[in-house]
Amino acid sequence: MSFDFDAGKYAAYLWPAFAISALAFAWMIASSLLMARRWRREAERLQAELEATQP
Repeated sequence: MSFDFDAGKYAAYLWPAFAISALAFAWMIASSLLMARRWRREAERLQAELEATQP
């Protein structure tokens, strides 16, 4: 199976749209991973704080 990357007269619109979409997906993935790390650290901090206050 070979892919035909020739977009013809629409290439000026199609390839930038694909690039913008790829950048948006990469940004969303990176943002989600960074937020997950931040919330994990916050949960671990709160858990440690809770355990420190327990007798």
